[in-house]
Amino acid sequence: MLYSTTACPIGKSLVRRVAQDELLTVMQGIRKNTAQQYILDGTGCYWFKLNETSEIPENVSKNTILRTIHRSGRLVNTPMKAAPRLQQRHKNERLQFARSNMATDWNKIICSDEKKFNLDGPDGYAHYCRDLRKDPMYFSKRNFGGGSLMVWAAFCGNGTVALSFIGTRTISQDYQQLLAQHLLPYLRCRRRANMIFQQYNASVHASNSTLAWFAANNVVLLDWPAFSPDLNPVENLWSVLVRRVYANAKQYTTVNDLKRAIRAEWDACRTGFFEVAQKQGGITHY
Repeated sequence: MLYSTTACPIGKSLVRRVAQDELLTVMQGIRKNTAQQYILDGTGCYWFKLNETSEIPENVSKNTILRTIHRSGRLVNTPMKAAPRLQQRHKNERLQFARSNMATDWNKIICSDEKKFNLDGPDGYAHYCRDLRKDPMYFSKRNFGGGSLMVWAAFCGNGTVALSFIGTRTISQDYQQLLAQHLLPYLRCRRRANMIFQQYNASVHASNSTLAWFAANNVVLLDWPAFSPDLNPVENLWSVLVRRVYANAKQYTTVNDLKRAIRAEWDACRTGFFEVAQKQGGITHY
């Protein structure tokens, strides 16, 4: 029996997809010791690209195919991560940014970012470690998401700057008022100390009025490449904060409850992180 081979994705519906003719080609020459080679020589964990027509034994079962795939040790069923679509010019800008800042004193860089928190839990897939002896847990979501809020935060090598709750829709004047309340007092307290402010290139951040505000207040900006959230150290802080706020599949009834939880975990993160630094990596009291 002949089957035409094409690219076939390996994803959530693996069991259903193995019945397709494309996956049957994985078993080409299964009794000739070549099936394992096809698996290990794939172009990645998600795709196989087989470029020739194969003769498949009619008695090869789906279970045999599954066992062969699992024995390879190279495939897992995992959510696909989202990432910005980078064009070559974006890659060039990111590379130039990395090269030009290798000698930068990052203790003097104030990094900032914004993140959305939902009452029903973080955006994306919800995973947990299930005890097979117990009933499964379910992640319930209310109609229309139940509510959310936006959080702005900034920190640098000397400590946290601020955490503030902002509107889900802001204009340039709102952002400037936020900076006047939180960034400028921090800079005055440190007497500037040649500090540089980092922000991503949102429209309210890069508008003419906001850039004029930075110039009028003598705030030095770090040139930031487009489509580069992965370069921002605040993303690591968000990751810790999200895990703590939503620990044990925690959900919240009101926005105020969520605010209190975020504030409490932010204070705990801030104190814990910098106590570790003060103790040169020693044990904290947490």
